[in-house]
Amino acid sequence: MNLSISAWLHNKIDDYKFSVRDITVDFYMAQAKLNRPQCSLKHLRRFNDICLDMAELCQLNGDDRSYLHALGKLHHRLLVELGNPERDRLFRMQAWQLARHSLTRLCHELALTGDWDRATRLQSDFVKHAAWII
Repeated sequence: MNLSISAWLHNKIDDYKFSVRDITVDFYMAQAKLNRPQCSLKHLRRFNDICLDMAELCQLNGDDRSYLHALGKLHHRLLVELGNPERDRLFRMQAWQLARHSLTRLCHELALTGDWDRATRLQSDFVKHAAWII
């Protein structure tokens, strides 16, 4: 049986909504583990991977606003972890490395849309947070 274009499109939108819902649950679970004082590098990397998966899902489905939102949440949390004095140096260095990667992706997307001011603010903010490493 052939579906109409409208039915096919509704089905694809529903699939996307369910996928976003599922990965959002994974995001909050990973974030909860990251909120624990005894979290490990494994938890930081898992949080990073889930956020990147969420961003990719949004990007593949043409949801640019959600793509930027997912990358922004990831980058913000990595900056928080970068400056968290309760984390050991290795953890903070990993947060720095991952934050550089998320910043690159954010700035690339912002450059494509011509939002140079926002990209510049993000870069300046990163330099302020990462100054102790440099």
